[in-house]
Amino acid sequence: AMSRLTYDMNLLQGIDSKETFCVSLNQTDSIAPETILGSYNYSHPVFTLPGMQAQSQWDTLAGQNRTWFCGAYWANGFHEDGVRSALRVVNSIADRTDSNNAPTILD
Repeated sequence: AMSRLTYDMNLLQGIDSKETFCVSLNQTDSIAPETILGSYNYSHPVFTLPGMQAQSQWDTLAGQNRTWFCGAYWANGFHEDGVRSALRVVNSIADRTDSNNAPTILD
């Protein structure tokens, strides 16, 4: 069976409202349809051998044609990996600019 989970978005996002906003996963059968504001399907990255091999090519790709790539798929697919990847892009761009005007974010 799939895991069922509900997040209280008022608490998590600091929403000040008389209404309680929730995000529920895998349990639409237990929610009154008229209370659903939106329904979305998301998927996580699917890791393949070629994709994992491509992860090691970031340094070769970064900055080519003034294009950088970031996303959780450059590591293990977690939210933190997405943030780390974005910071990697920022640092790569900063390294190519005047160091007096572009501080580095990561070590």
